[in-house]
Amino acid sequence: MEKFLRASVKVPFDNLFPDPNNPRLALDELPGYMDGDRLFDEGVREKIMTFLGEAAYETDALVQAIIGQGWMPIDNIITWDHPADGSDHHVVVEGNRRLVSLWKIRTVELDKQVKKLERMEKRASTYPVEELKAQRDLVAHIRQIKADTDELTVVPVDANTVEELGRKLPRVLAVRHINGAKDWGNYAQDLWLLGRYEQVFEDKHGAGVGGFWDADVIHAVAAEASLSPTSTKRQLKAASWFGHFKAEFEDELPEAEAFSKTDYYLFELISRKPWVRDQLGLGEDDRALSAESEQVLFDWVFKLPRGRSADENPNVFFRHENIKVWDDMHKYDQANGTDFATNFDVSAPETARPMAEVEAEWLSHKTKRKPQAIIDDLLKRLSELTAERLATEGSALRVQLERLRDQSDIFIKMIDSTEA
Repeated sequence: MEKFLRASVKVPFDNLFPDPNNPRLALDELPGYMDGDRLFDEGVREKIMTFLGEAAYETDALVQAIIGQGWMPIDNIITWDHPADGSDHHVVVEGNRRLVSLWKIRTVELDKQVKKLERMEKRASTYPVEELKAQRDLVAHIRQIKADTDELTVVPVDANTVEELGRKLPRVLAVRHINGAKDWGNYAQDLWLLGRYEQVFEDKHGAGVGGFWDADVIHAVAAEASLSPTSTKRQLKAASWFGHFKAEFEDELPEAEAFSKTDYYLFELISRKPWVRDQLGLGEDDRALSAESEQVLFDWVFKLPRGRSADENPNVFFRHENIKVWDDMHKYDQANGTDFATNFDVSAPETARPMAEVEAEWLSHKTKRKPQAIIDDLLKRLSELTAERLATEGSALRVQLERLRDQSDIFIKMIDSTEA
């Protein structure tokens, strides 16, 4: 059986480097693993630790958890040793969140609490004895965490070459993150899938071949990640579309605004809505939206400063879920002979009305429908309830279903009385 991991070893904390290729960082240019100098660049290490770490890994909660409970290395960090590096450096390919959190505790948190203690001790007479003791205990506790993590037990990937790492690391990370206990989050997960797809695609077709969706490659990547080919292709498309869109419009955003991981949800929704894809002219094999459709999407969603909430967003689409609302409007139009969805015409984007106005009119129209249509819609929605949802929300749903049953009994008795 092929070996993926070596026996655990202890290494100094300062010899551990965060992986600049980690999907959570979402860097536009990844250094890869070939060049050890780029992989173990001290400047990049400091940038990740000080600027990118919190946004990428959301470490604050873990920092407080470690301070509260102490360092418990239940799950070892996974590393890789570059074959050409002779300085005992180790790149962390799994466990970057823990690495950044420990770095913050050992530097930022310790420094902050030590300075606080020094201020308190200068004015010791103004503090209760218990409060001063608690601060001293906290500093001693953090210093103990630092001592406990001066060396960390890590498990190296069993790979002697960059090529071998490229083959083994995806299997290790897929087990950990794609269907593992702790997800990267949709955007980082799908970026990893896209990167893996491009790697396998190049292995099959060679470098320099124009990209396209290869069914065999999709099946191979899906198998590695324990996903269905259909789901994998949908996720690959969304990641590819968003990546191209970001590159085209990063500099067009209003001042002080930037694309974020949450904006990826817009492209996930597009990937799930065939009618919306058709409106945007997205073909089955397109790696990106057309320039015209990207412009429309930008103008409708990102052109104006988005404000701090949906209520303060003046764009045509004031939240990403408006893509789903647009699709729902189309279905409603087909069933009821209305034309709400046509307010958003990709071929004439300047005529689009604010979704907030159109949605209000649509919802108002829905409430005025004939009773038969309302009941049909209710029955349809009830039929969509799954056993899993009934199991998790049964208590609340039971009360509502009993009210529905009682109200139905009253209506039926009223109907019977008029027919008697």
